[in-house]
Formats: sequence, structure tokens, C-alpha cells
Amino acid sequence: MRKLRIGIAGTSRGSHFYEDFSKVKNAEVLAVMDPDEKSLESFCQKYPINHAVTDYNDLLDTGIDAVVIASPIQFHAQQAILALQRDIHVLSEVTAASSIDECHSLLNAAKMSKAQYMLAENYCYIRENIAIQNMVKAGVFGQIYFAEGEYLHNVTYLHYDDEGKPTWRRKETMSKRGCTYGTHSLGPPLTWFGERVKYVNCIGPGAHTMPEYENDDTTIMLCRTESGLLINIRLDMVSNRPHNMGYYSLQGTKGCYEAPRIPGEEHKIWLKDYAESSESWMNLKDVYDEFLPRELINFPQEAEGSHHWGADYFMVKDFVDCIRENQPVKIDIYKALEFTLPGLLSEDSIVAGGKPVEVPDVRTW
Repeated sequence: MRKLRIGIAGTSRGSHFYEDFSKVKNAEVLAVMDPDEKSLESFCQKYPINHAVTDYNDLLDTGIDAVVIASPIQFHAQQAILALQRDIHVLSEVTAASSIDECHSLLNAAKMSKAQYMLAENYCYIRENIAIQNMVKAGVFGQIYFAEGEYLHNVTYLHYDDEGKPTWRRKETMSKRGCTYGTHSLGPPLTWFGERVKYVNCIGPGAHTMPEYENDDTTIMLCRTESGLLINIRLDMVSNRPHNMGYYSLQGTKGCYEAPRIPGEEHKIWLKDYAESSESWMNLKDVYDEFLPRELINFPQEAEGSHHWGADYFMVKDFVDCIRENQPVKIDIYKALEFTLPGLLSEDSIVAGGKPVEVPDVRTW
């Protein structure tokens, strides 16, 4: 079987995807697209590429089997739909869509297509998050009922270009209130719980660090699942503080998990059936042998240096393997929308003073 032929839309994040796909033996990047000719030229000077185009439809005409959508958020849904309509597989950056209407259209396109859609929620491929997922399945936390996810990342330097014009990040993530970029924090807990969010409550303290912004300095999104489990999501992309883009916690009847809040700290667990006492924390690494496959314990060379703690490589490899083997992708269209919809509905909740807003079940659409 020949290699999976990949096209990439967007050169900024696309460069990382190029590097990871190039490490996967059964894939090759055939084409790249960017409307900015200078960015496209810079990409081609750095990476060998067969086709470089400025129009997205031209990218789809290059004979690719799958497209990576690394474009700005406002293009994710429409570009995915165009690819799916031509039976081209999709790996889309987060979030999946920017509106409820786009979610409907994207789902319809995925249902009608012979190709697969996968959301590139790389945080679900982080080693520690996979370990926790496997531990949940094994029941070592008992009945789980509460989780947290936080994404604290000051990116105000990316909100305006060199000419002082607002970028898509300023327009799409900071021009409205709500949890506008929450899938990194929400995806792993939803994967652990194995159910969707049914209600969201969203509140914020207002804009203080950047008073001219519409989005709050910090946004809190409380998510209640179908069975009443609780997930607390915090999003903050402006506060003056060190980054912490991967904090999670999990609580169950027989144990808990705490990710580091400060660089240099370790991932910690307490498990009733493992711990020496009620106050004895364990290092998550101590149970890797029991709950992780070998390649996630001792990274292969290809994963070393891959972004997001090696997760990007494992995500790309999994996508390629699923498509080539005709197996369902891990984060399909339904999970993609279940990760995305709570953030979209949080925009309604926060302007209504934090009132609960019901999240529709996309599997009934």
C-alpha cells in the first residue's frame, strides 16, 4: 500500500505538522497552502514540497488523501466541509467550529462523506493523560466524579501583527466573552469520563489586564455531564504570569490525580489501594509500567522534540494508522463537536450572568 498523501493548510502551525508527518513512514506531505505568499515561500525554502498553492481549492486538487487544517479558527469548519465533500480525510486543528450552525453543517458533511474527520486535540495524546485514562478504565480511582483542566497562556503578543493590525486570535478568541479556546482543557477529562457535557455555567471577573478586550482575563466554565459529574475549566490567555498550559486534576472515590502547577514539579497520584497512608502521594511515573504501552514510557526517537510533550507525533501517527487500516479515528466528528459545543454555549451563559445553558446532544441531530 502506498503512503498516505498529506496536504497542509496553513504554514505557521503547519510546519510542526510537516515535521511530525515526515517522521511517520507511511505518510508523505505532498502539498501546502497559505494565502500569504511570503509565508508560503518561507515554508518552501525550509521544507521540500511538491505543490505550494495560495488557494484552498487548489490544495484539494493536488491528489492528496488527507488534509491537515492548520488555518485560523474561522476557517476550520468551512475548509473541513469542502474536503469531506470530496471524500478527503480531515485532521483539523481545534476548535472544530465557530458557531452552532457550523457544527450542524460540519456534522452533515461528515455523515455524507466516505472520508473520516478527526479533531487534532493533541492534549488527549499527552502521555500523562493517557496514563490517567487507562487507570480510570482499570478502576483504580474508583467512581470518578470531578475533574479540572486549565489553560493559562499569555499570548497577547500574538494578537496584533507587525503593522499593528488585529490578528485572527484577537478577532476570534478575544472579541467575545466565554470559554473561546477550551478544548485543550476539556478534551482529556471528557475522555476520562466517557460522556458528554449536558450543561455549562460560565463566569468571569471582567477585563483588567487588557481593559480594551471583550474577553475576561480569566474565564471559568463549569460543565455538568449527563450523569451529573462535574468538570471545572479555566481559560486565561492574557494574565501576566508564567504559562501553565497543561494542568489537570481528577477525583474519584478511591483516589485522585494532580498535575504540576509549577515547572519542575511531578505528576502526583494518591490511590487507596496503592498508597502507604492517607497522606502519601505517589509519583505517576511509578505506575507507568502497569498502565502505559512501552513506546509511551520510553519515547521513540521520532517523538523526542515533538511539540506538546511528544503528543503531536503520537497523534499524527495514530491518524495515519487509522486511515490506512480503515479503522475509526480516535477523536471523530461526534467527539470533536462534544469537545467544541460547551465552549460555544458558554458564550450564552456568561452574558446571562452565569446561568446554566443546555448543550445539545449531537448524536441525536
